Amino acid sequence: MEADEEEVERTVTLKAAIHFTVGRMCEEIGTERDVTFSRHFISALAELTSRQLQTYSQDLEAFANHARRTTVNKEDVKLLVRRNTQMAEHIKAMIESGEEEKKGKGDEEKKKKRGKPKKNDKNKSFEDQASETSSPPGSQPDNLQA
Repeated sequence: MEADEEEVERTVTLKAAIHFTVGRMCEEIGTERDVTFSRHFISALAELTSRQLQTYSQDLEAFANHARRTTVNKEDVKLLVRRNTQMAEHIKAMIESGEEEKKGKGDEEKKKKRGKPKKNDKNKSFEDQASETSSPPGSQPDNLQA
């Protein structure tokens, strides 16, 4: 029984958040376009949004289960929005920008790692490697000078 009560509480909280967000969006759009929305309209729109999001979540879960996964990934989202061209284009752009950010961060990390001496070199101690990286160009470390 306790799990059911928690699920009901979570659902009520989520629906309240959706209603609040829809109300804010209607308020912003109404201000921009000099239009007013009735409370009844906002409630109906919030309920419609809630049901659509519930359908989306069930579909995403089904796509992941079909692929024998427990986690929803970007391919599932692409499959979900395939019939809504505007949303599909938006999701595709978000994925591409996310991949570019990852790539940029990966390049920065590689650059940082290149300058660091290796700790586990079999032929040299850590101190020897440190002295080699800190010596000026063209000079030899102390252990290699004649």
